Amino acid sequence: MRATKAGTIQDAVQRCYRAAGGVEAVAEQLGLANSTVSYGTERNEARPGGIGVNYLVRLAMIDARCALPLAEFFSDLAGGVYQPVLPAADVISLYARCGLVAKECGEAQAAAIQAADTRSPRDIEAAEREIDEAIASLVRQRAALRSERGAA
Repeated sequence: MRATKAGTIQDAVQRCYRAAGGVEAVAEQLGLANSTVSYGTERNEARPGGIGVNYLVRLAMIDARCALPLAEFFSDLAGGVYQPVLPAADVISLYARCGLVAKECGEAQAAAIQAADTRSPRDIEAAEREIDEAIASLVRQRAALRSERGAA
């Protein structure tokens, strides 16, 4: 695969292809030529649409793992964060989940304070990881609450 700049649509498409097994596998699944599929990761103003969103949607519907890099890209573009809600294997009470949320949010805040103090790339990356974990715990809490509401 060609070199792509992180955070670009070309990078998201390339990560999508990787999830599906590579350019050849994607071409076979979509019924396209390898060169057409490969073109989707090239930055080219003559055809700025690349492979086209309809093909990417079809690919994501065939293999849900392909949707993740696209969801992350578009969420970032919209100023948001994509956070999948995976079914939790941990069946715990809402009270216990509240404790996990408090723990994760506290760790995220501590890491953010450390990053603000040092401004080091290592501490900033650590803070981002902690924040992602806190977001995930909050989303799981929201899903658990929604589930309870439906069960009530």
